[in-house]
Amino acid sequence: MVRENIKKYSILLICLILILQILKVRIIDLRFSKVCPLVQISDTISAKEAELFLKQWTEYVERGYMAKVPEDFEFDHQETAARVPWMLKLWFDKNCINPERFYYTEQRFRTILKAYELKKHTSRVIDVLSAQMTPDMNEAQRQWYQDLIEEQKQMSRVEGVTDEELSIVEGRDSQIRELLR
Repeated sequence: MVRENIKKYSILLICLILILQILKVRIIDLRFSKVCPLVQISDTISAKEAELFLKQWTEYVERGYMAKVPEDFEFDHQETAARVPWMLKLWFDKNCINPERFYYTEQRFRTILKAYELKKHTSRVIDVLSAQMTPDMNEAQRQWYQDLIEEQKQMSRVEGVTDEELSIVEGRDSQIRELLR
């Protein structure tokens, strides 16, 4: 009889521990559940989105996630979340990060940096061309310089990159480039 009681109490204790473990996990899940913000769908990135991305990218690199994604992996905006390593999926979920938008923002930053460099370069060329124009030039020479300046201005307008996006990297382009390397 004592053995039977020990078995019953042991089974009851194990069931109670199991129930407590299930409840404990459920309570933890509830505490850590987040309401994730809506994902932006615009082609451009905002200053707020850029700042958040730079913080997330820093953590992404520090945790070594960049090394966990194969080099030949292409982020083509289609089911990226299903193709990244499971550890990275957990990090995305925990931080309410949409993988497609995350990698799109990375690529967009790289495009913006290139556009910013081009704009700086063409601005320097325009300054040089403007300095070479003198009041004693004939009209044909003056028009030739004006045409070159206009061409430089056209070259500096990268399709799709807005002035707001350029202002995001202005003055800290080298810092952002260093982060993204």
